[in-house]
Amino acid sequence: MLALGWVRLAPLPEDRFSARPGPQDPGTHKLPGGVKYVIPLRILPEGALDHLAWIALEAPRTHLKYQEDDLFAVVTRSRRIGFPDITVAWVADGSLHIHAHLVYGKNDMGANEQRVEGWLDTLRHLDNDLEDEF
Repeated sequence: MLALGWVRLAPLPEDRFSARPGPQDPGTHKLPGGVKYVIPLRILPEGALDHLAWIALEAPRTHLKYQEDDLFAVVTRSRRIGFPDITVAWVADGSLHIHAHLVYGKNDMGANEQRVEGWLDTLRHLDNDLEDEF
């Protein structure tokens, strides 16, 4: 019970909310405990960062923890135990960067990649959805 309480109540590492880690090359980079996406803005809808923030905040158990002009960070907790994952997204050098990673442990079992892929799928279809409304 103490371990479960710690997972839910322990302070999160705030330095991760504004971190902008590599790699910087375009692509999907699987990392220990998470994933990093670098996507050229030219292939995304205009305002991709703002749209992604809105999409992320609509996700279950996801809350905004930090925001700057060109960066936002959210925490998403697992359904049952409440393990936290941190996702930081920012724009730099003509690309959208998304770094999603666990806080505790070494293996997220693909949870961060699966979640961000869902957000990106929604983002990619945003242009079509907007056209259909008019």
